[in-house]
Amino acid sequence: MLLKHPQFTVLGIAAMAVGVGANTAVFSLAYRLLITPLPYPQSDRLVIIHEERGQGRGRSVSYPNFLDWREAQGSLADLSLVREEEVNIEADRDMEPERVGALRATFSFLSTLRLKPQIGRDLNKDDDTPGARPVALISDALWRKRFGTSAEVMGRQIVLEGVTYEVIGVMPPEMRYGHRPQLVLPLGNLRADPSLLNRGNRAGFVVVGRLKDTVATSQAQAEFDNIARRQATQFSANVGVRIIVRSFRDAKVDGHLSNLYVLIGAAACILLIACANVAGLVLARATSRQHELAVRAALGASRGRLMAQLLTETTLLCLAGGGTGLLLAIWSLKLIAVLSPAPDMPFAGAEINGVALLFTGVVSVGTGLLAGAWPAWQASIGATPATALREAATRSSAGHERQRFRAGLVIAQLALALMLLSSAGLLLRSFWQTQQVALGFDPNNLLLMSVSLPSARYSNGESQAQFYRNVIDRVRALPGVANAASALNIPFDGSVWDSTFRVSGQPPSEPGREPRAEVSIVSPTYLQTMGIPVLRGRAFGSEDASGDAWSVIIDELFARQFFADRDPVGEHIDNHQNPAKGLPPMTVVGVVGRTVNDDPSGPFEAMRLPQMYLCTNQNPQRVQTLIVRATSANALALAAAVKRQVLAVDPNQPVSDLRTMRGAVEEALASRRSTMALITILAAIALILAAIGLFGIMALRAAQRTREIGIRLALGAQRVDVLRTIILSGLKLTAAGVIIGVLGSLVLGRLMSSLLFGVSAASPVTLALVVLLLTFVGILATYFPARKAMKVDPIIALREE
Repeated sequence: MLLKHPQFTVLGIAAMAVGVGANTAVFSLAYRLLITPLPYPQSDRLVIIHEERGQGRGRSVSYPNFLDWREAQGSLADLSLVREEEVNIEADRDMEPERVGALRATFSFLSTLRLKPQIGRDLNKDDDTPGARPVALISDALWRKRFGTSAEVMGRQIVLEGVTYEVIGVMPPEMRYGHRPQLVLPLGNLRADPSLLNRGNRAGFVVVGRLKDTVATSQAQAEFDNIARRQATQFSANVGVRIIVRSFRDAKVDGHLSNLYVLIGAAACILLIACANVAGLVLARATSRQHELAVRAALGASRGRLMAQLLTETTLLCLAGGGTGLLLAIWSLKLIAVLSPAPDMPFAGAEINGVALLFTGVVSVGTGLLAGAWPAWQASIGATPATALREAATRSSAGHERQRFRAGLVIAQLALALMLLSSAGLLLRSFWQTQQVALGFDPNNLLLMSVSLPSARYSNGESQAQFYRNVIDRVRALPGVANAASALNIPFDGSVWDSTFRVSGQPPSEPGREPRAEVSIVSPTYLQTMGIPVLRGRAFGSEDASGDAWSVIIDELFARQFFADRDPVGEHIDNHQNPAKGLPPMTVVGVVGRTVNDDPSGPFEAMRLPQMYLCTNQNPQRVQTLIVRATSANALALAAAVKRQVLAVDPNQPVSDLRTMRGAVEEALASRRSTMALITILAAIALILAAIGLFGIMALRAAQRTREIGIRLALGAQRVDVLRTIILSGLKLTAAGVIIGVLGSLVLGRLMSSLLFGVSAASPVTLALVVLLLTFVGILATYFPARKAMKVDPIIALREE
């Protein structure tokens, strides 16, 4: 029966392929993110613990606090302090120097994850003490790259940050914590740094823990709440600090769930629209087969047998659509990989596996039953022996009920399509708003690369400052370079450094309520290179030399909040940035324009922290970003020449994270852009399916009214009247769908409010544009069937069989 009616079959398969394909792709993403087991034994017992202080912002963990936790807690079987960082590997034989990701961790890190080195041994307690000989675990990838998978790698040496480390083991390939680090280094040698023992210093660490078998995450959270309260009474640095215990998986998917939920909702809408489309097609097909079904009934077929016949056809149709949808799902996953940037790929590795195949089969069968049940029931009611003897079976009351059902299906499709279009419109406008935000600097023609000096060769501030001065002088002399600078914590570098401060002369704030500002340490040429305007005072210069008296530049937000009644230039801010005691306060020498340092719609920018700039001459830093402003748009063309100048100053100094500022800005917005693009694609599909559904029902109605139209024309009705009547009928359906869709869009907008920026969840402009678009599509889908009906020949229409 399906092969005898190819048009019906192709339309049904196409509708289901789109619906099932979209849902299979989104299911694969959700399965990867939420269900796929992590590559660690009993990964459901792993937790991430961090500290949080003020404004709900997550913070890293203080090392002294971690030591207290380790002694006071009883919920965890193992715990380890860990921090992601990068280290330099110096040149070795034919290998160039390079900068790779690493983990700095206490000795129990791998055992907490329940992993063992594939060769060699793990870190032990002796490795993790100050003064111990430097040892390292290397990754499987680094082992293959630098040592050719030699089994004699144990005991080999590798120079990191100017220090020789002994390789003691190779991590297993499934070690994928963070951004797949190449090394795990013990924390011991950092303990000589006095700042690490400062309870208020939270230097990027988190705690990885493993719950005991009988302990739930909520129980661990309750225990750590008690620990936090005790520490707040004992130490002023812990006032207002909360300890957050989260499952390992929750921490991994943080920031991606809202986007995933939007995609799941959109895919579900697509499936419902496809279902309605197929149900409408099946009902129309059953109506045209009413005489055939009645003959079957007259020959002895029961109502159940007739329903089974129609449900079988519909289910086969949906299974064929599901099979075709698998191909669309595979293509969709490739599209999502293209739309999502590499650093923002929580779905990396999503594929059509056995579970996805099972999901596709269940959805296809379920959709077939859902789409075919009501049409089959209605068709079986009208299939009686008496119907077989009637010519005008479609005029029965059951026929009117079917028409109402088909109209309801179209209205539902239009409403769902409008809701998806509205959501896509809100996301599109929100993304556009983020791109219109003034960044406060010129991101064009800027080349960026990260440089980290090894402390073994650059042990003091003067040697560090001299290296960067030499590199900047060399780079500024290159052809095609307009200016160059270096800085720590620049806009859109993915890092955050904020600190408490106190304006000199003001009373100290309550512990835990100190004002905070973002801190950047920049070279004298930074403001000019970045294109940040100086509003008052001056930029850093030669007068800001090393010494105890530091200069500071603040942004206009800082000036408005803390110096609203006076000129801030010449005012003072206590020096909290130098660990030395008794230093004179910093002098404000300038006020600059405010910059946007991260995704304008992100949580950090929402905090609206003021900003302070310190000078690298007075506060040298080992790790900085080299910033080069090119004279042309192709800033990347300078990369090789700039790298040569770095190697000319130090042949063992690698650079990393090569990028442009424009690329960094786009990367910060990439997650929002990819979600917007996917929702827009799904909304367009929904609109097309809804238009096809409306076109189908109007064409069917026009065909069923052929006899009526013929009589009207024979009695003198004008053809334009016929056109108007059918178009008005279609507009009634469109209007009903629009009204329901607008109400649904208002509810959906509220649910999506956390994803929006600079646009109201009930934006009247967006709703108006979407309503106009859907109305236009409705008129278009109605016009062609109406035009065909208008051309009916009365003689042919009135001719009986």
